[in-house]
Amino acid sequence: MKKKCTAPHKSLEDYLVKPGEQSPYANLLIDLAFKKAFDPDKPASRENLVNLLNDLLAPQLKRPIKSVKTRNVAKNLSGSKESRTAIFDLHCEDDAGDLIEIEVQIRKLKNFSKRLAFYASEMVANQAEIGSGWKFNVKPTYVIAITQKTVFKDNRIIHRATTVDLETGEQFVDSYNYTVIELSKVPFFIEKKSDSSSKWLFFFRYLHRLRKLPEAFSEKKFKQLTECSRVSRFTKKEFEAYRKVYHKEWDHNAMVDGVFEDFADEINAKIAENVSDAKREIAKKMKALKEPVEKIAEITGLTEDEVNAL
Repeated sequence: MKKKCTAPHKSLEDYLVKPGEQSPYANLLIDLAFKKAFDPDKPASRENLVNLLNDLLAPQLKRPIKSVKTRNVAKNLSGSKESRTAIFDLHCEDDAGDLIEIEVQIRKLKNFSKRLAFYASEMVANQAEIGSGWKFNVKPTYVIAITQKTVFKDNRIIHRATTVDLETGEQFVDSYNYTVIELSKVPFFIEKKSDSSSKWLFFFRYLHRLRKLPEAFSEKKFKQLTECSRVSRFTKKEFEAYRKVYHKEWDHNAMVDGVFEDFADEINAKIAENVSDAKREIAKKMKALKEPVEKIAEITGLTEDEVNAL
């Protein structure tokens, strides 16, 4: 019986731009590039946005989204929302009137989850109608946060949340729905059998570093998105604006890298100190449980003398 010949697996490294080359694709995390690819008010990019939302929000949606349009944003209630920590916001409304906000974060933020709750609360509160006839018919809201920094300590790339009944775990009210995507956890790996959400996340993190599209992205929706993301489709004015923002991001990244290099010894010493403190806390708890000193030392990496001194 003849063995079936199979083509060798092609490394994704073959799809990366080489040193000195420029990718033909734009960085989708830059406002202008995102809006060209996902503009709710233009047919092709609207279709891209519908595909994106249906794939990313699939576990949270009660029915597929058929269409979207730009949502006029009411002035926020407190006036405190600050845009310097985000590359952009996209506000839209689907065909059922549900409200959606997409935000890309470029800095590590304090109170990250509470910030998202605040945004959703604004979208809910701004639905109120003047007069006594309003019956609190609040439409569901969806806040999608795409962050370039790590937020949660686990290995999950996507975190989803809503308001649930603590005893049954069932959704208590559909007014608040959150999706947090941590691009720092997206691996440089994709296959044809990968699910659609994994492919979207790969696009967001790596598209602007590719010279051509990997074979895994053979579906029409990804080919269409790729065409909308080509830098060659920008006007001269759009390209200049895009490069200006892109260079600003490069300068920021270079500054961050420089700060780390200048203070690497201090940073690494602090990390080592935190690790050592954590080991001591574990050792103390094990001692309280009457565990043998030898076992504590083996598990924590501390010396027996260090364990005895605790």
